[in-house]
Amino acid sequence: MALTYLVLLVLVGGTLPAVVRSLLPPLPRRNTGITPQAVVVLGAGRRQRDGQFSLTTRGLRRLQLAAEMAHEHSLPLVVSGGISTTPHADNEPSEAQLMAELVRRRWPTMTVLEEGKSRNTWENAVYSGELLGQRSIDEIMLVSDRAHLPRALLCFQSQGVLAQAAWRKRLPKQEWVPSAGALSMVPEIWYEWLALVWYPLRYL
Repeated sequence: MALTYLVLLVLVGGTLPAVVRSLLPPLPRRNTGITPQAVVVLGAGRRQRDGQFSLTTRGLRRLQLAAEMAHEHSLPLVVSGGISTTPHADNEPSEAQLMAELVRRRWPTMTVLEEGKSRNTWENAVYSGELLGQRSIDEIMLVSDRAHLPRALLCFQSQGVLAQAAWRKRLPKQEWVPSAGALSMVPEIWYEWLALVWYPLRYL
């Protein structure tokens, strides 16, 4: 009985935006004095239906924010994401290609740089860092999900790229009203906490 109550308590707590917000990994100390020279957006996976590939809802949400920021500030946009499935067909589009296509439809004159080799966050930072370095860019605005940004920022900083974090808010303003959206973020948050332990051992 006690275990049942504990499980119910955890489930109820996981639906409350205030509780979920408190579980988010903390962002690294904010870099001050940065003047972003580009906006970088990280892919969030592809989905396939009837042989056609498209971005996930999370990926579309990230891309929309990043493109709007790049347009507003007249900055180049770096779209980062490869093909995570193995094996894959040679003609499959990378996440970067899918993102670039959508942006160019909306803003044909925007400068869009594609990084289509990365398979994870570490490779996002390594390959995007190379692309940015070729253009002498070392200060960026980095767009991803709030839970993912602490890990992403650490990876980019390890490549000598100074980044400010930007994300689209997903948690409702009513902090103590149960929300399915808040509950859906809980697995992401636990995954990121585990990744923050694993990445320093594997990469950093």
